[in-house]
Amino acid sequence: MRTAKPVVNPDHVFINCPFTPDYRPLFDCMIFTVLACGFRPRTALEAADGSDVRMDKIARLIRESAYSIHDLSAVELDEVNQLPRFNMPFELGMVIGCKKVAGHSYASRSVLILERTRYTTQKCLSDIAGQDLMAHNGDPRSLSRIVRSWLAQESGRRNIPGETPTFAAYTRFADELPAICEAAGLEFEGLIFPDLLGLTLEWLLEQR
Repeated sequence: MRTAKPVVNPDHVFINCPFTPDYRPLFDCMIFTVLACGFRPRTALEAADGSDVRMDKIARLIRESAYSIHDLSAVELDEVNQLPRFNMPFELGMVIGCKKVAGHSYASRSVLILERTRYTTQKCLSDIAGQDLMAHNGDPRSLSRIVRSWLAQESGRRNIPGETPTFAAYTRFADELPAICEAAGLEFEGLIFPDLLGLTLEWLLEQR
């Protein structure tokens, strides 16, 4: 029996990154930048169906997304268990494995690999040597520039806004987001991903 070819959406970007409070400024900036460039971010946070096995959900997101962003920033030991978090490199391995093993249907998928400080990842993940990692240094401006430039280059689209207006727009949005949440009856600190996605899209549409 032949396996069906994956249905790939050319606008979808799978995002694999920490979902921790300390990473939130970078996460919000990444989501905003992807949307401002005309793409749709996909994460494991987009649905809370308890019957959906997490690994099946991630595999589906990878299968449906033409692009994927993987931030391996969380290589430090956590304060509770004194262990690094392996979720991000594991999900990156799934994508690279698909590109290397699954044939032409995955070979054209574009991957952006991020780290906080240059060359840090190679010290604990030597197999990643040879991959072109980009360091954002924990700076939202750097992250926005990297993501915007990568999407423009890999997609070849001409209508993607420049890095300066993109980050300037994000700065305005970030300043307004607490008030936007309050007006919508939502808690800024506990904002869930679908609400962040909807508020960001609505704000971008109003600006245009």
